[in-house]
Amino acid sequence: MIVRSKFIQLITLSALVVVATVIAACSSEEEATIEKAEASGKLVSSDWMLENLDNEDVVVVDLRKEEDYAAGHIPGAIQLTPKAVFQQEDENGVAGMLPAAAHIATALSELGIEPSDTVVFYDSNSNLWASRALWAMDVYGHSDSKLIDGSWNYWSANELKTSTDVPEITASNYAFTAAPDLSIIAGWEEVLESVDDPSKIVCDTRSPEEFSGKDVRAAAGGHIPESSNVNWNRSVNEQGEFLPAAELRVIYEGEGIQGDKVVFTLCQTAVRATHSWFVLQELLGYETVKVYDGSWTEWGNRTDVPITTR
Repeated sequence: MIVRSKFIQLITLSALVVVATVIAACSSEEEATIEKAEASGKLVSSDWMLENLDNEDVVVVDLRKEEDYAAGHIPGAIQLTPKAVFQQEDENGVAGMLPAAAHIATALSELGIEPSDTVVFYDSNSNLWASRALWAMDVYGHSDSKLIDGSWNYWSANELKTSTDVPEITASNYAFTAAPDLSIIAGWEEVLESVDDPSKIVCDTRSPEEFSGKDVRAAAGGHIPESSNVNWNRSVNEQGEFLPAAELRVIYEGEGIQGDKVVFTLCQTAVRATHSWFVLQELLGYETVKVYDGSWTEWGNRTDVPITTR
C-alpha cells in the first residue's frame, strides 16, 4: 500500500509539472506577443485589421504587383506600385533615392488619401516594401502610418478574408505641410564620419555574401569599415511576422548594434535598410536610427570612401 501510494503521488506530481510547463509556455508566448504589439503603435495585428475593415478613417494600401492584387487582396485595399512612388534617381544619378515630397503627395492624392487618414501598408515580402513606404511617410510628416504584422504572408497563410473588388476612388489634394524629419535619414558624409566614431555604428542589412564582397552589386563589393552585418530577414519568422522584442535584442545586440549608439542602416537601395530601421526604432525603441538612403548603390560606386572585405 505504501508503494502504491508513492506511485500515485509520483504520477500526480508529474502531471502537475506537465500542466505547469504548458501554462508557462502559453504565458511566455502571450507575453511575447504583448511585448511586440505594445512596442510600436505603428505595428498592428491581423485581428486589428479585420476589426477596422469598415473604418472610414483607415486606408489600406496593397504594395504587391497589380496581378497579385487583382487575384485577391484585403477587402477595401487600394493598389500602389511602391518603387515608382517611394524611389527615384536623384540629380547625381544615384538610383533608389527618396523622391521629393510633391512626388509622393501626387501619388497619395490619386489614391484619395487625406493627411488625417490612418494609412496601413502591406506587401508580399514580410513588410519589406511596406517599411520603405512607412519610412517615407515618416520623413515627410504623415501623422499615422502602420504595418500589418506578417503582412500578406500571414494573411494568406491563415486564409483570412479577401476580396477581388476594386474600391471606387475619389482623388484628394494631399499635401505634406511639415518640414522633413532629417533625424531618420542620412547622407554619405554623415555615415563616413561614423567610421572612426565608437558612439556610432553602421548596421549593414544585406546578405553575408554582399557584405563580404562575394556578391558584388556596384563598382566595388564589400562593406563600410567597422560596420556590422545583420541580414534584414533575421528579424521575421516563416510567416513574415516580426520576432518578439527579446529575440530581436539578442540578434542585434549580439552583433554590436546597441541602443545607446547612433545607428545607420543600409542595404543596396535602402529598402531592406528601412525594414531594419523599423525594427530598431519602432520595435526595440532605439533612440537614434537613420536610414542611409544612398546605401551601397552610392557608397560602392564612389572612389573617395573606404571599403573593406575583412
